[in-house]
Amino acid sequence: MSQVRCRCGEALDVPADGPERIVCPRCAAKIRVRRTKKVGDIDGFIRFSCPCGRRLKVRASGSPDAGKCPDCGRVVPVPETNTRPDPAIGNPEAVTQELSPEDVARLERWARERLAQTGQGPAPAPAPVPPPPSTVKMEAGLRVCPSCGRPVHLGATVCRNCNALVPKR
Repeated sequence: MSQVRCRCGEALDVPADGPERIVCPRCAAKIRVRRTKKVGDIDGFIRFSCPCGRRLKVRASGSPDAGKCPDCGRVVPVPETNTRPDPAIGNPEAVTQELSPEDVARLERWARERLAQTGQGPAPAPAPVPPPPSTVKMEAGLRVCPSCGRPVHLGATVCRNCNALVPKR
């Protein structure tokens, strides 16, 4: 059983023969599980990358010399071996390392200094929003009358219920 790490930081156990997509129980993100083929597994294709970044695959039958990229139109020669080198830094498939505690502390210090320079300071906690009255159902495109608390259409200037003037904000 292998592990996959979600964007939120949750480590998930993935069975070897499990589904192609899993859902993170912490943030409900859908994660695509990429499984590498074993050395003995051959599916009839040779996979390689174009210099523009597009992944190409050509049929292995007949030992092709090159493949044409559908994005940039280049004719890319098929590499000699089908071994996949470690992805370079900056490649989206490259394995990323966790930040060290020193790096995390440095990043937090930088964020505090940056907020102090802009005069924003730490973000205040959001004020609790009172729930709307349970008897009135609000819909998109409506405002609330300041007098009676009933919904008023966005384009209206007078409340239908109490005939009060409703300012447009």
